[in-house]
Amino acid sequence: MADSKVQTQSAFSPIPTLDQIKRLKSLQGVDSGIFTLAVFSTLEAFFREKLGTAVDNSTKFYELLDEYRERYSVHNPKEYQLFRDILNNQKNTNQVRHHFKNLSVEEANSAAFLLSQFATIFNLPNLTQINQLAVNLKIWDSRKSPAETARELEKANQELKRLSSSNADMAQKVEELESKKKELELVSAKLRTLQLDYEQQITKNKQNKERIDELRREKNEVEQANRKTQKELQIQIEKLTDTENYIDNLSRLACYTRTRYDYEQSLVHLTRQQQSIVNQVRFSRDFLVKGSAGTGKSLVLLKTLEKLIQQNKQSLFDGEKSIKLITFTHSLEKYNKYVAALLNIENPLEEEIIGTSESYVNKILKDAFPSIKLTYTLPKILDVENDNPLGQDIWTELDKFILPKCVTQKEYCEEKIRRTGMKKAQNAGKRKAIWEAVETIFTEWNKLEEQPIQYIIYKLIQKIENGEYTIPEELKTDYLFVDEAQDLSAATLRLIRTTVRESMILAGDNDQSVFQPGFTWNRAGIDINGHSKILNINFRSTNQINEVAEKYRTTIKGADKENMPETFRLGPPVELHENKNQNDSFAQMISTVKMCINSLNYEPENICLIAPRKSLLEQLNESLKNQLDLDSAFVNEPDFDFSKTGIIRLATTQSCKGLDFPVVLFYLDHRAHFVDVFDEATADKMNRNMIYTAITRSIEMLHVFTLSDSTAAPINDLKAILKTETK
Repeated sequence: MADSKVQTQSAFSPIPTLDQIKRLKSLQGVDSGIFTLAVFSTLEAFFREKLGTAVDNSTKFYELLDEYRERYSVHNPKEYQLFRDILNNQKNTNQVRHHFKNLSVEEANSAAFLLSQFATIFNLPNLTQINQLAVNLKIWDSRKSPAETARELEKANQELKRLSSSNADMAQKVEELESKKKELELVSAKLRTLQLDYEQQITKNKQNKERIDELRREKNEVEQANRKTQKELQIQIEKLTDTENYIDNLSRLACYTRTRYDYEQSLVHLTRQQQSIVNQVRFSRDFLVKGSAGTGKSLVLLKTLEKLIQQNKQSLFDGEKSIKLITFTHSLEKYNKYVAALLNIENPLEEEIIGTSESYVNKILKDAFPSIKLTYTLPKILDVENDNPLGQDIWTELDKFILPKCVTQKEYCEEKIRRTGMKKAQNAGKRKAIWEAVETIFTEWNKLEEQPIQYIIYKLIQKIENGEYTIPEELKTDYLFVDEAQDLSAATLRLIRTTVRESMILAGDNDQSVFQPGFTWNRAGIDINGHSKILNINFRSTNQINEVAEKYRTTIKGADKENMPETFRLGPPVELHENKNQNDSFAQMISTVKMCINSLNYEPENICLIAPRKSLLEQLNESLKNQLDLDSAFVNEPDFDFSKTGIIRLATTQSCKGLDFPVVLFYLDHRAHFVDVFDEATADKMNRNMIYTAITRSIEMLHVFTLSDSTAAPINDLKAILKTETK
């Protein structure tokens, strides 16, 4: 904030006075609804005094807010977020103002927080006394789920469940309601203008009785027609009472959870548990940070990185140490850079600290095999393809087991290594025949200028372990941080480990593994036995989203029982939308996007559409543009920028890993994946992992869209949970 603006403000307005603050204090804890209304009344009084003659009694609250923002805001993201929260929360006081309803203590706490934030940012008088109103926020610092303080919100939540379960097309009805309200407002405005014009004409023609009679007849005819239209619209709106209750309750819960989340984001310190884990990392050996989705693994990893950078700058090591952080996906790499910038961590872009595992590994492969080009496809060898009776089994074994797990001939044929998750059993004779074919494939691949990257990694590990290749010192690093480590293959991690002089600090959650079955740290050559810590508080999602996710996680065979996250923030119920076909689901998704933006005041960048395949998202991308004139972008595109506003996010179930969004609309089609490659149990687990990952991306609001005739158990189990939740 510019100093001149601050000085001008404090010089002009004594509001809120000490007496006004005292009155607010007397209401606090007595009547949450009246207290919340009084907080926003205080803000309105402040705006009116500040804006002076530029406004009058007919100026509405949102107009006051806009005018004040234009004059005094420096338009940074924090101020923008604050104004948005004030506007949305003030709307909820209409229930108190018009119907004398009560609000919850949690909503009163939200109002006190917003007043305190506004007073601090815009340097209001009596700041110390205003901040004392926010003393009740200490209960938020405990990060415990509210019970007594949220009774009214729980009522709103139950009402939302009832309304959404009995109205399948609620988003379309909300659109209809908004349209009818706009029509009614136009008709009402016409009637007001008609009356004003009539009065002016009467004054002008007060001596002409005939003209006055003529004006009265004209006015009555037009008024009668408009009154008829007005009454018809009012009747139509009355029929949409359930829809109005739905959007009011949804707005109320969304406002609360958004404000509470913003409060959490305003705290720059880690929780005690998170800080304890950061403190326990000594960098003398490998360390793993575990936790379910939303528990802050990436944040702890970044803060541990910051700690190491500071120690390095303070010369606490013998000589300067090299430090890097790598991630599995490009989208996650950009997200970590974005978060690191928000945390003011030592400039990772300039230092090239954060990157992808792909770029990190490829530098090593290029050094070891400079003349070989890399490809992600496995070149087929026709002799093996056509002449071998084992056919596809050979390629499946190679692609899904031998290469990613770096399995040797001795392990495969002599030691009979367990093939965890593979669909077909292979006896000793078949294993021998498969390996002979594999060696033929390797021989043919070695003749190619372009070879598969999986094979090059496999081949390089053999060379390193046989002493035939040494990684150059300039390609090694002293300390390596690895995010979402469970999605790197065992072979890739094994190669990466050979590049680390000191230690690896890893973050991962096996229940989110969507790229490989049977992942183990031992197979990757990493020993974290006795050196791992678990995060068990979910900071990302609301109680409602976490409850659905945790119930679903119990359906995943072999789910990590140590991961039992708690949550503390209320939000709207998770909604399920079943349709007969994909087109109907997509139409409903587009309507929900429109509702979130127009009725709930979410910005486009707050919304992410997730689907199993990119082709589905491309169709949604087109619909968003054609029907709503909204741009959208894939989070894993090379030019995607997380800080860019006004654009809907698009992500597949693979590329959404590690990310979070206020609103997630998840399309889940009826197709099961992995069934042709892995055994039934493993394919089932990986499908469930994909679903679990997608539903845990949401911070505030989650809608699941699927087909009513699905036969896939992973999908039907989620549907059953969601149907139970709405009862």
